[in-house]
Amino acid sequence: MLKSALIHIVPFALALLWAGGLRVFGGPERAARGAGIGVMLAFAVSWVIFVKPGWAPVTDLTRIGHIALGAAVAGLALDLLAPRRFWAAAVAAIFLLGSAWSSVTGKLELPTAPNLDLLAPTAILAVLAFLGIARLDVLRTQGLTATILLAVSASGIAVMAAVAGDPKLAASGAILALAVLGYVVAQALFKVPVGDSIILGAGSALLAMAWTLGHMHPASRLALLLVPLIFFAEGTAKRVPLPQARISAVLYPLILVVLAALPVALAVLVVYVTVRS
Repeated sequence: MLKSALIHIVPFALALLWAGGLRVFGGPERAARGAGIGVMLAFAVSWVIFVKPGWAPVTDLTRIGHIALGAAVAGLALDLLAPRRFWAAAVAAIFLLGSAWSSVTGKLELPTAPNLDLLAPTAILAVLAFLGIARLDVLRTQGLTATILLAVSASGIAVMAAVAGDPKLAASGAILALAVLGYVVAQALFKVPVGDSIILGAGSALLAMAWTLGHMHPASRLALLLVPLIFFAEGTAKRVPLPQARISAVLYPLILVVLAALPVALAVLVVYVTVRS
């Protein structure tokens, strides 16, 4: 019972304390450059403590942490150096291509000969991953939108994994969702921005979890096709008429959560049906 309580408290608290503390004591400039890395630090620490995946990236599950940390480091470098978006996109594309290759082949070694059976799924996975990260990058300037959708997506992966009977992957998704939610609270309280360390870090971790779910539990693949719909919920949320008052700042995130949860609920239902059929 204590472990269950801590797994819900620790990632949330670590992300909130890092981002909030950096904003309060370091000022807005340091917060803008380094606050986002707190999400992935909170995820990594909690994941190692509670999931206990092991250090060697020999399975889809254990590769999640390596991909997440690698993406977070790359994202932090982009936050600190602030290059033009072309170069940021190039770094993201290279990293995602490497992550896709390691996910498909189980290693990072370059192929000695052309192999369409490996190159084709790697290319497809890398393109889909890049499009997902690019969508999040577009949403990053819209206040809480990107982080809320990340948290809802990670929660969806967690529930789908639980339905599929994979408790470690379910715990991984829940930890990521809670770490991102801790940052959402920091955004609301301290106005910290969403940097590349979150977009690339949390986005890559989410994609690695989705790959793991689909690869280890083929019955969930149909449901995973619904997950991208989450990242378009903001378009519908913006069309919902809201009162011209401060309460709109609270109502919009709630509406966004509800709309993003709809494809999640449908995906969970599909997993439930396909797993038991």
